[in-house]
Amino acid sequence: MSDTPDSTPGEITRCLTDWRNGDEQALARLTDEVYRELRRRAGSVMAGQLGKITIQPTALVHELYFQLPKVQHFDWQSRGQFLNVAASMMRNILVDHARKRLALKRGAGAGTLLVDMPVNDPALHVDVLLVNAALEKFAEQYPRHAKVVELRFFGGLTAEETLDALKAAGIESSQRTIERDWSFARAWLHNAIGSK
Repeated sequence: MSDTPDSTPGEITRCLTDWRNGDEQALARLTDEVYRELRRRAGSVMAGQLGKITIQPTALVHELYFQLPKVQHFDWQSRGQFLNVAASMMRNILVDHARKRLALKRGAGAGTLLVDMPVNDPALHVDVLLVNAALEKFAEQYPRHAKVVELRFFGGLTAEETLDALKAAGIESSQRTIERDWSFARAWLHNAIGSK
């Protein structure tokens, strides 16, 4: 994505602001700016699914776009804020999809939705529903850490993009803190999920 945190304002932020202010063409411009990048992120989040997933990265991004009207009214300030919102929406889409599959195919484990992180970490190659449930518990004690996991696991963000997204959400952090949060969260989640 071409927007940078210190652009004044960058194209993505400008599109989001114009869209919020009623310019329906701004959504088309936003789509042009971010589609390939979101598709790449969705692909990296869903890589290594071992044939157990029925939603494809393109479908995930399209579903995200169908849901964007729900956030048109946001006071868009930055690319990081958009990445934060997109990661949360992708998490919800993946969890909803996994729940629907589970409801349709009870019993045989057919509802399992596996994802691999863009980071090569076998500890997080797990069922989305298990990660989501563990992450909700984790967030009760470690909200910042849980946000890091959401951005990286469900949003496919790099550590640097995670830092930008956290700052956009008003959460002060540093690259080093994010790396420590990520390491701690992976270990905690691996332990919580591994005991199931």
